[in-house]
Amino acid sequence: MKYWHILPVLVLFTVVGCTDDSALITGCDAIDDKVPLCGWQRPEDMELLPDGEHIIVSEMEEEHGAIAGHLSLLNTKTSKRIELDHSNRDSNELLWGDSDCNVPPADNLAPHGIHLSLRDDQRVLLLVVNHGAREAVEFYEVIADTQSYKLTWRGCVIPPEGSFLNDVVAVNGGGFAATHMFTKTDDRLGSLSGAEIKALLGFNPGQVLYWSQGNFQQLPGLEGSYNNGIQVADDGNTLFVNYWGGSKVVKYDLSQRKVLAEVEVIHPDNSQWDSEGRLLVASHDFSLSDFWVCMTQEVRACPGAYSIVAVDPDAMTKETIIEHHGAPMGAATVAMPVGDFIYMGSFIGDRIMRMPYVNNLNKSAN
Repeated sequence: MKYWHILPVLVLFTVVGCTDDSALITGCDAIDDKVPLCGWQRPEDMELLPDGEHIIVSEMEEEHGAIAGHLSLLNTKTSKRIELDHSNRDSNELLWGDSDCNVPPADNLAPHGIHLSLRDDQRVLLLVVNHGAREAVEFYEVIADTQSYKLTWRGCVIPPEGSFLNDVVAVNGGGFAATHMFTKTDDRLGSLSGAEIKALLGFNPGQVLYWSQGNFQQLPGLEGSYNNGIQVADDGNTLFVNYWGGSKVVKYDLSQRKVLAEVEVIHPDNSQWDSEGRLLVASHDFSLSDFWVCMTQEVRACPGAYSIVAVDPDAMTKETIIEHHGAPMGAATVAMPVGDFIYMGSFIGDRIMRMPYVNNLNKSAN
């Protein structure tokens, strides 16, 4: 007899017994030098535009898609949120993705991981993992206008059936690599699907998919537990894959299809580069109580403990530069340094957190 299917229930009963409602975060006040910027919807991922001032933010959908997500701008000079219109399409342009992939419904965008890059023709490409109405990687051109920025849809790619993508990066040759967390199904248990629970317990492993010239391949050696964020070096070939369930960051040579090295990082989510060429990895260390509060309560912010870990991409060594738990925001999924500050988003809640950032200092947020 197989018993694995009852494990999610046992886990949930354990968590319920540990719940502490005092962990709920309801206000939007700064605490010391940690400033919450409220008015966002699940700001899970970020990309800094070439002007060094505006951040594109992926705002995830809510209530299993009942409330659409958004692609928005954060103006770091004014701290203002500006929602981007993603419905523009130039019918005279050749598609950048697959020729048979159609424009997504404008009112059903559900973005997840995003990646910004400069194409060979010097146009700015934004890749977006989209769960809305269909599973796809959308291609948008980011265009500066006299007032701000606009997005123009340039195409898309549909991954293999059953895929559930998390993050994506552009690579050499006009292709991309994307993390596939687990094979998805439609059954749900509260906020999570049955497929996701099995993935978290190690029974539904993920992989990394590589798309180029209309074809998908599964990259060998990158199967693992709950593949999450992915980043690429300036060479367009060296990948860094985060395994949330496996608690590690793996360095991978795309051209050789070979794992080069790995470093232990507890439950890594998304990664971004800092000005010194280090990989800043958002790392989770949730208690069961925090996890239950974040997934089951009406929260303005998740209290879950997190760290920002700086990884040396050459030596594959690590240094924890920020640690935080509780108000004004926990559960950071991405850390974006901009000048003297660092901005952190989350997979849950209504805010981005800003705090001072010094590249060479080991600065704790406790």
